Amino acid sequence: MNEVFDGDWLESREPVDERSRPPVALTMIKQAWQQNGWSRILDLGAGTGANVRYLSPLLPIPQKWTLIDHDEQLLTSGALPETAGVATKIVRNLNSGISKQIESTHADLVTASALLDLVSESWVNEVVDTCRAKRRGVYFSLTYDGSIQWHAAVNNMQLADDPDDAAVRQAVNAHQRRDKGFGPALGPMANLKAEAAFRAAGYQVWLLQSRWRLGPADSKLVNMLIRGWEAAAVEHSESELRDGERDRFHLWAERRRETVAQREFGLTVGHLDLVALPGPG
Repeated sequence: MNEVFDGDWLESREPVDERSRPPVALTMIKQAWQQNGWSRILDLGAGTGANVRYLSPLLPIPQKWTLIDHDEQLLTSGALPETAGVATKIVRNLNSGISKQIESTHADLVTASALLDLVSESWVNEVVDTCRAKRRGVYFSLTYDGSIQWHAAVNNMQLADDPDDAAVRQAVNAHQRRDKGFGPALGPMANLKAEAAFRAAGYQVWLLQSRWRLGPADSKLVNMLIRGWEAAAVEHSESELRDGERDRFHLWAERRRETVAQREFGLTVGHLDLVALPGPG
């Protein structure tokens, strides 16, 4: 897995992720957990363990967690709740042999957060086939869906577009589809592709809104987003031999940083949670 995320980014987004998750997702997972007597959970691309910190206190015990990530420093740095028991942490890339990694843990439930948009369609299909074979449940949360909208204020949904917002969004979404180490990434199409694959495998599937709603209280995270979008847009323009757009995107970022500094704005970043549960049979 080539995509690298630092601890500061993960720490900054975790509380926003938590408040953005749809409660109904947990309700469905908890019901399936109790009906099927699940206890073993595999978290892919676990980072510092944010998924465990959110899910574990809300799920019945006993629980047996396995966390896989390619970054040993992240994987060993996060504290986990007591409800998770003694979690197994495995340092490993996820871009090959994913079926064996899932099978080796005997997981009942496979989870991941902010991962699905980075992977390829073939990777998703392999996960679907492996999960179907043992009727595993799946919860892929907080997958970016390609939507970015600026507003006049947190509680004012009137759009406050910059002339270059659309161009930046288009460049960012194109950049999202570049190879992140798994083959051509699904990017903003990840949710729809995964939904279709799980439905074809006989799963019951739900796509649930988990959009970020950000404002002045989230300024640190918003500035991180601006910086990341700026870099992605510039990199995409350079790869397309459109060097003239570099200054355009840098100037956009300066204007949006000024928006944040004025502390009167709202920003919505689209995400979806996918819950896939085995169908009857």
